[in-house]
Amino acid sequence: MYNISYMGDTKSDKSKKGEKARPKKVFSNSKFRAVFKYFAIVACTLASVILLFYTYAFAVSPAVIRKPKLEHYHFRMQILVNGKAEDFSTNGYQVGYSKDQCNAALPVQPIHFHDDKDQFVHIHWNGMTGGMVMKYYGWNFIGGKRDALGYKMDDLTNIQKVSIHGDYLPTIPDDANFYIYVGDENGFKEKNFDDWVGQDLEDFFNTRSNFPGNDNEMSLIDRIFPKAFAHGEGDHPGNQSEEEKTRLTRINNLVGNVVIFVQAERPTDAQVNERFRHLVPLSDSTCGG
Repeated sequence: MYNISYMGDTKSDKSKKGEKARPKKVFSNSKFRAVFKYFAIVACTLASVILLFYTYAFAVSPAVIRKPKLEHYHFRMQILVNGKAEDFSTNGYQVGYSKDQCNAALPVQPIHFHDDKDQFVHIHWNGMTGGMVMKYYGWNFIGGKRDALGYKMDDLTNIQKVSIHGDYLPTIPDDANFYIYVGDENGFKEKNFDDWVGQDLEDFFNTRSNFPGNDNEMSLIDRIFPKAFAHGEGDHPGNQSEEEKTRLTRINNLVGNVVIFVQAERPTDAQVNERFRHLVPLSDSTCGG
């Protein structure tokens, strides 16, 4: 009996020792590796998507859209499709604006019409081309994203799509050609369509904007607030004798006038002259314009 009892106790002790030796339940290495692999795949996929978007945004965005610089000049534009002039004073083309935006902030819109004015195009970003202007209103000859000029990427944490204003320009006839002219009521010359589409507008018109950074001969204040000359304050003696047209051209920072005929046959000289005799008159500039 003694031996049997003793052997029983030994078995019980061994059983207890066996329970103590059993390992605690822990997160196994295999499960850890599986979870780590899952999150690594998710992170890599997300990084790839972001990289692909950045690559795409970069590819469809001209440099002047990716990293825009503030500019402010104007030009007058007429577009005639089969003899009918497009009216840019209609609501579809016009936008509102703040008349007191006398600051150095970059406007959201690089191009616009306002004040219910026909022809008078406002350019607020440096490096704009005629192709960008046409695409902004519905005629895309420069490719890229269909509904945008590209993406503003000067802050990679806040990439912004630069949407076009809309598809407002009329349908281009199948048999139409583009005939581009620059000039004024005193004369005109024909220009190349590709130059209109691809050149910086200042180069196309062969006229430099007098906005700060482009004209070193004028003081910074005079260039930012040119309307002061129109009210007789800050005038220099030499400026007081300027002809009204020259004065208003400078005040409005007007770089040129363009007339675009979209039709099968070349317009006659008389037809071109007629359009340059119908330029909208210039007025004293406002800071918001």
